Formats: sequence, structure tokens, C-alpha cells
Amino acid sequence: MNLQLLKNTKPFGQILALLLIILALGIFISLLGILISSIFIDGNIIERLQTVAAMKYADDLWLMKISQVFSQLGFFVFPALLFAFLVNKNISDFLKLDKTPSLSLTIIGLLIIISAMPLSDWLIYKNNLINLPESLAALEQWMREAEEKAALMTNLFLQMHSWSDYFVNVVMIGVLAAVGEELILRGILQPIFIKTTRNAHIGIIITAFIFSFIHFQFYGFFARFFMGIILGYLFYYTNNLWIPIIVHFFNNASAVSYVFFTNTPLDSTNLDSMTIEESGGWYALISIFLVIAGLFTLRYYSHKLNRRAQIIE
Repeated sequence: MNLQLLKNTKPFGQILALLLIILALGIFISLLGILISSIFIDGNIIERLQTVAAMKYADDLWLMKISQVFSQLGFFVFPALLFAFLVNKNISDFLKLDKTPSLSLTIIGLLIIISAMPLSDWLIYKNNLINLPESLAALEQWMREAEEKAALMTNLFLQMHSWSDYFVNVVMIGVLAAVGEELILRGILQPIFIKTTRNAHIGIIITAFIFSFIHFQFYGFFARFFMGIILGYLFYYTNNLWIPIIVHFFNNASAVSYVFFTNTPLDSTNLDSMTIEESGGWYALISIFLVIAGLFTLRYYSHKLNRRAQIIE
């Protein structure tokens, strides 16, 4: 019996099918997570989830993390794997996970994301200075309140008092987030958009926009959008999804490690009161130059490795 029901489906139909799969599995697995959590949680699980952000109970943080894990599995990891199977029986081949990533290309990718950090910081600063017209004051207030709530939730997740807390966050924020988001966005959506638009750059940009938008953190939008573009080119040039997954993991795990080892919340800097130094723009300019140079280097060595592999074959 042929179960590859989406193999010959047109791109628009595949996107629609993917959205339905995400919705169905996301709701089902999230509910499963709630059911499992209720076994270990005292009181009404629904009431606990509604007030969990207030951290009234000692196990609220644990409940939040369990919910987050099931959410990541339900809305990202499992839908991506199911969709891939419905297109191609060989899931690893379809998602470009069938080859061990080149060490040299992985190192170049890591150097690129490190080089991007000054520009990312500068974009966050500039993004935060954006003021909407007075007619959109209500929208701006809502966006800033949403940003504050997101920062609060992030730092609640990042409360770590032991090595076990640290390793749980590395897995949840580092591994699951990187794997799930890359599977859905770069592994599935980016190739669809590239095929639909017949332009790799447009496909990468659209995917990066979605990547940033789904985080619903508007005052970090441009920095995350920029990161999404980098991850998109890492996948496009190497044709190996492991490389953007590793780089994405490194980026997230670095933030977790920074908080754990310095005991500094990620939102400890009030961007509203920052005064950017004269050198800030220059650092950003140098950063973008290094990123572009790094991507050209990545493309060159990737093509070189592919030619060598073809000669050996």
C-alpha cells in the first residue's frame, strides 16, 4: 500500500496539508502532555495551566517545561516527520538528513553565526527604537506588552539552580527547538517556497520571515529574521539539514549557557534606556561583511566537496 499521499501534490496543497497536520498533531500531543502532567500535578490541571506563569506552586516551572516539550514535539517535530513520510518513504533523504555533515562546513557555519552576533545586537537595539504612528498607539502598546510577557516567560524557563536544570534547558531550548524549527522551516517550507517562486533567495527570505514571525516577539523580529536568512543559506548551500540544526542549536544553547554561568537574565538590559555607542554601527557593518564573506566561503567549499564526491563516485 502506497502511503506517500502527498508525493505528487502541488506546493500549495502540500502547504495546506502541512498546516492541517501541524494543527491536528499539535493539539493532540499537547492534550496528551496535559493528561500525562495531570498524573503528577496536584489539583486541577486546567486551573494550574491558567495560572502557571504566576509561579504560585513549587512545581509550576516543571509544569511549564513539560508543556513546552510536548508543544515542540506536537507542533514541530512529529508533523515534520509525518509530512516527510507522506511525501517520501525515505524520511532522512527527503529532509536531507541522510549524510553526515562535513566538519569543515559545520565549523564555517558556526563561525558565521558567531560573526553575526554584533549585527544581531544592533538590529535588536534599532528594532526596539521603532515607534508606530499615533493612530497605531494601541497596537504598539500591545506589541510591547507581548514582548515583555515573552521575555518574562523566557526568563522563567531559564531559571536554573543546578546542573540538571541546565541540561534540561539545553535539551528543551537547544535540541528540541533547533531540530523542530529546522525540520519544518528549512527542511520542508524553504524548498517548497524556492520551487514555487523559482528563486532561491526569495524562498529563503519568505521562510526567514515566517521563522521570525512565529516567535511573536516583535522587538526582536529583525534580528531573528536575519538569523533565519543565515540558516536558510546554510541549508541551501550545503544541502544538508544537519548544519543549520547544529548552528541553531549552538545559538540557543549559548544563550542558555550564558544565563546559567553568569546568572544574568536575558532581559536584564533595558533597551529603552540604552545609548548606542558610535562604534555600534561600525561593529554591525563589520559583522555583515564577515557574514557575507563566510557564506561565500561556505558555498565555495560546499561546491568543492560536492565535486570531489562526484569524482570518487
